[in-house]
Amino acid sequence: MSAAKNMVQEKMRNHIKQMVSTNPMIGQLNEQFTSWLLGSGLTGAEIANTIDSNNDAVIQPHELSAALEKTTGTSPPAWVINGLLTLLDSDNDKTVTVGDLFTYFEQIGLPLGIPDPAETARITAEEEAARFAAEQEVTRLAAEQKATRLAAEQEAAQIIAEQELEKSMQEIDIELEEVPEVVVNEVMEETKEVVEVKNPVPATTPQNNPLEIIEALNSMKLSSEIRDAVEKTTNNHHFSVKIEKIESTIIAPQSFKNGKTIIGTLVEDNSVEIELLFQPEANDSVSSFQMNHIVEINAHIANWNIGRKRPIFSVHSYEYN
Repeated sequence: MSAAKNMVQEKMRNHIKQMVSTNPMIGQLNEQFTSWLLGSGLTGAEIANTIDSNNDAVIQPHELSAALEKTTGTSPPAWVINGLLTLLDSDNDKTVTVGDLFTYFEQIGLPLGIPDPAETARITAEEEAARFAAEQEVTRLAAEQKATRLAAEQEAAQIIAEQELEKSMQEIDIELEEVPEVVVNEVMEETKEVVEVKNPVPATTPQNNPLEIIEALNSMKLSSEIRDAVEKTTNNHHFSVKIEKIESTIIAPQSFKNGKTIIGTLVEDNSVEIELLFQPEANDSVSSFQMNHIVEINAHIANWNIGRKRPIFSVHSYEYN
């Protein structure tokens, strides 16, 4: 990495650290924005193209708002957009560029998806060498085909001459060109047995046990596969969660927007971290919950946080003592 790039990244790192230390809300925005980016399943280049809709390399507030609304289904309030832009503006020049975005992406470990110039040059050289080799092969094959054609013409002429001399013969020996039908049938049956493969059994997502659902989602690699599994998992589940953190919900479906999010661990298996979305009507009650206390939940799976590798449940009812 170049010295200049190191300096830019160090500047962004210090800027984020200072912003988070002086403004708790910026710290929360930074964590949720990071979670959204890492959980999107997209590369940095794909996210930048989505946000910079007019391709002018400058991120405008309405562009960032539209991108978040498109991917989350809700329109973030203006203070959220302004907070994120302030977070990304490491040099405080009131302008956030695509370059600022990429620097931020590198700080949180998001793959940029931009080809390395040296790798691109290597691939281009390999492709050029392969093209030249292909041209040489075409030339060689053309020469071989010409020689084969001449040999075939000479052989055909010789056969005609032999036929003229042997007009009395009723058959021409073509043993090398003839294969008995019974042999063909046997080969086809053997080939069929070799290549026959049973149809794979389509995978299904467990419906009853939340631990089984979480393990199944955690084993999936593609965001489209996870999204499809979540949509097909409709059962409500009852389980207990040990509370570790309570946050305000910023990015969430409309009915849970401006509500509260609890992050905790399953009592059944404290190695499993989980997110619980509460509707805004429960804000006063949830705010009174104590850390390390237990809350019993009735909820269904709503999403999967790819970056944090934990499920997100929408809460329907709860019991807290």
